[in-house]
Amino acid sequence: MIKYAWLLLLSAFSAQAAIYKCEQNGVVEFSQFPCSGDAETVDMRPLGTAMLGTRGEYKQQVDALKRQSRFVEFQISSLEQQKQQDVEALKSELYKLRRSFPKAEELVVLQQKIDRTEQLYNEKIAAEKASLAGLKLKVGGLERQYAQN
Repeated sequence: MIKYAWLLLLSAFSAQAAIYKCEQNGVVEFSQFPCSGDAETVDMRPLGTAMLGTRGEYKQQVDALKRQSRFVEFQISSLEQQKQQDVEALKSELYKLRRSFPKAEELVVLQQKIDRTEQLYNEKIAAEKASLAGLKLKVGGLERQYAQN
């Protein structure tokens, strides 16, 4: 029990430690000590976990979550476009194959490949949409938390 108390005490102090970001000779460096006069303090808390803080801290975290949401939306759009291109290419191949009097097994194999490709992309898109929904919930939670404070 005492070990857990010490662990809790140490984690509380480590969570309060400031992290500084400096750029020297084109290299970005992070340190717990400022490396120059223009060192920038960086908030290292995980996104969506703002505690009581200033309006700027909430806004910074909400903006970061919104940027992450836009990136996930871009990924979803890219996956949908790639799915359409891949499926259209396979369907074109299927059309050409049908015109060359193929064996029935060849047609079945190609149709199964089309179905698997669509299923794979649908699963990836669903996972990204779930991720996006989670990000939007975090944004909403942070906005409500700020409104209450």
